[in-house]
Amino acid sequence: MSAALTPLPIRLFCDLATPQTRIDLNRNAAPSFYRGDDIEIDIGIGENGSLLTPLASSGAGGIGSVTAQLFAIQNDPNPPMMSCTVAAAGMNLGLTQSEWNSDTAPFYHAAFLFPNSQTSLISLNGAPSANYWLRMTAQTTDSPSKVITLLDGPITVKDGPITAGSSPAAPYGYFRIYTVGGHLVPQILDTTTGLYHTVAILNDGGVLTLQLSDQGY
Repeated sequence: MSAALTPLPIRLFCDLATPQTRIDLNRNAAPSFYRGDDIEIDIGIGENGSLLTPLASSGAGGIGSVTAQLFAIQNDPNPPMMSCTVAAAGMNLGLTQSEWNSDTAPFYHAAFLFPNSQTSLISLNGAPSANYWLRMTAQTTDSPSKVITLLDGPITVKDGPITAGSSPAAPYGYFRIYTVGGHLVPQILDTTTGLYHTVAILNDGGVLTLQLSDQGY
């Protein structure tokens, strides 16, 4: 039988007691991925080292959905660079401790899928790698619902040698595609401030000109 080639998931145990703990159990290392890859993040939800099982999907304390988001920095006021939400109907709420320990299918509470069309948009500013901020949350079925942080901390995004460029001798502006107000926009780096400014087209009486935003990101 031929072996199938599939992405090795980033496998994370989300411990409510220590949400800052981030170890990829499939690699025994801090979580990371390559820009431009299709990636999968599998999670198990627990507390004090033990899996919470079974998870409820209704009533007080039930899980309505879980969300994984990637931000530029920890306190980023902008929309996430990547985001994926899995509703309770798409989760494996009956996952047992033994299934999680032995990595036996179905081996996670939820799986987040990010296609390369999303991961390829992450800017590394010419560096071989950069740290971004991974945040995972759950929304409960309480009334009113609650948002609970499951995991929160840095994740490394790597670039391959084909696309990693050498540092320029002069302080040229770097270019990136970013999300502002829910829209993908081109931005150019002001190397004197370290901030990116959005590029827009201004129509002044039928004359089209390029304009840089005053606000930096």
